[in-house]
Amino acid sequence: MRDFRKKRGNFAEGIAISFLKKKKFTIICTNYRYRAGEIDIIAYDRAEKELVFVEVRSKWYENFDRKRCETPILPEETVNRPKLLKIEKTGWHFLEKEPRRWQSYFRNLPIYSFPEWRIDLVSVAVETSSGLAQIRHLKYLYA
Repeated sequence: MRDFRKKRGNFAEGIAISFLKKKKFTIICTNYRYRAGEIDIIAYDRAEKELVFVEVRSKWYENFDRKRCETPILPEETVNRPKLLKIEKTGWHFLEKEPRRWQSYFRNLPIYSFPEWRIDLVSVAVETSSGLAQIRHLKYLYA
């Protein structure tokens, strides 16, 4: 059961990565772990010039109405305040302990300062019968 969920999660993360790359994001790393939690994707948004901590949520359905974008429970409805707080704490750890991974994107940043950053959510609803996915990108989530 766990392997099955992991495979589905990896599939959804792959969809999210492709989606973000098409929106001109640069992927810095995936599955960044710290004792407080995990960040699915850390990316650089070239348009906004911000570091983005991305949570990927997915739901799998037998079928859904693609025309009306209706699903029984939307993937983004499963994100709660404690989860956002974990992402924020893990994000601060990344900023403090991994500067070599993000500093090259912020060359004009004063020394000993941090870049602008935000938390985004990529919601992936997948229809199991066809493999088609609905993707929603929600920016600037806060706890």
